[in-house]
Order: sequence, then C-alpha cells, then structure tokens
Amino acid sequence: MKQLLFAPIFFFLISACDQPKNPVAEYGDAMINSYQKGKQAGETGNLDAVKKAVQAYHAANDKYPQSLEEIKGMIGSEMDISKYDYDPQTGEVRLKNK
Repeated sequence: MKQLLFAPIFFFLISACDQPKNPVAEYGDAMINSYQKGKQAGETGNLDAVKKAVQAYHAANDKYPQSLEEIKGMIGSEMDISKYDYDPQTGEVRLKNK
C-alpha cells in the first residue's frame, strides 16, 4: 500500500526536474548575449551622434548633407556609417534593418 502512495510522488518529482544544466554552455550563451546587447547599444549611441552631426550641418549650411560621408569629420570618431540609412531630403538617419 505504501508503495502505491509513493509511486505517484516519485513520478511527479522525476517529471518536475529540469534537464541537467551545462554551466559552460550557459556562461557562453550569457557572454554572447551580453556582447550582442553591448554592440547594439554602441550602434544606438553612434546613431545619436550621427543625428546630431546631421542637425549641426543643417544649422550651419541651411541644408542637409548629401551623404553621411560629408559629416564624418564632425562625428569625432571612426564608425561604420554603412550601418545607417540616411535620407538627404529630410535629414532622417536610422539603423539599417539586419
């Protein structure tokens, strides 16, 4: 009788357990995730700098630059401007979709 009572509890405990975790894989996944978030934060921060440079160019020249190449020197740091879409008619800058 006791065996019948413990059998459902035993099966419940077995089924409730998660698969054993691999700490190395979890650490690697966390590091990759952190790297990707940092990379995205950097691109977003650079986007703000590019937008400000476009606005500064517009304020000084009463027109928007024809390309982002024209404002590269105003940004003050090396960045990959190919990651950004730019509309010279409106001055709108945004991250390219990946």
